[in-house]
Amino acid sequence: MDEVIFLEVLEGDAVHARHKLERFPVTVGRGYTNDVILDDPKVSPAHLRIERTESGALVARDLGSRNGTFRLEPWARMAELELTQDARVMVGDTVLRFRGRAYPVPEALLAELQVAPQRRLLDRPQAFLGALGAVMLASLLSSYLTSYDKTDWGDLLFSTLLPTALALLWAGAWSIASRIARRQFHFRAHGAIGSLVLLGIICIPGLMMVLSFILAWEKPHQLLGLTLNLALVGWGLFWHLRYVTRWASRRLGVMVAAVIVGFGVLVQAQELLGNEDFSTALHFPRSLLPAPFRLMPASSVDEFFKETGDLQKQVDELAKEK
Repeated sequence: MDEVIFLEVLEGDAVHARHKLERFPVTVGRGYTNDVILDDPKVSPAHLRIERTESGALVARDLGSRNGTFRLEPWARMAELELTQDARVMVGDTVLRFRGRAYPVPEALLAELQVAPQRRLLDRPQAFLGALGAVMLASLLSSYLTSYDKTDWGDLLFSTLLPTALALLWAGAWSIASRIARRQFHFRAHGAIGSLVLLGIICIPGLMMVLSFILAWEKPHQLLGLTLNLALVGWGLFWHLRYVTRWASRRLGVMVAAVIVGFGVLVQAQELLGNEDFSTALHFPRSLLPAPFRLMPASSVDEFFKETGDLQKQVDELAKEK
């Protein structure tokens, strides 16, 4: 092509870096004497040279590199290649693309908020430390209030440190994803999000127990508990991905909602199909609540024995069938 003055270093379909080429020849490699330096251990110190021929065309020539230079379409090893618009070559694990000054770019995307940028609450150090402290306290109280044994301070300490370690590991994993995708770790934000999700997971069973007592439910409503947990996980996933991807909020919300609904259907598939397993486990509140908390009257003893009689009839009918 007549004029190629930009060399783009690609990461997938995204542009990692652009280099303006004004004078030729231009050398590309890992060595510091090159005009374009690539941080790729599989790229030779002097890997590629781009020069203009007498006819005015631009040609990329391999400089005897150890791992060679490849054109992408069609895939083939090359010694030299005349560059055209959008030509791409691969050196080591790095893909290079060449474009001219007149290459058209799409219109700018409309910003969601036309206001001065502000730091999100999740980015603040206080949010992470506060959420992590709340997780530790909630885990400690949950372990203490639901145990009938003699207080074991070692177990209580472990119940405090375990969610802390999980929150830090979770934040570290998402931070690595953010570093790869967005060039920033956002560790505090991911730590705050993960800690709040853990806090909800710890508190939801207690909340369901209190609601069951107040409203005199015979057993905690599993569908409500599942809905709360899925909503919590969906919220955490949404905000984690906000720091990792560049997707618009609406698109990201739709994707997360679809994933959460699909996961919820899979979790409930056994009950939806009517194949509920029989369990011998006894489910009962492990913490006593004051009687004034109850808003709905509890079942009477007569009602209890009546329900037991109905259960006995069902068991007898099943025994006769077998």
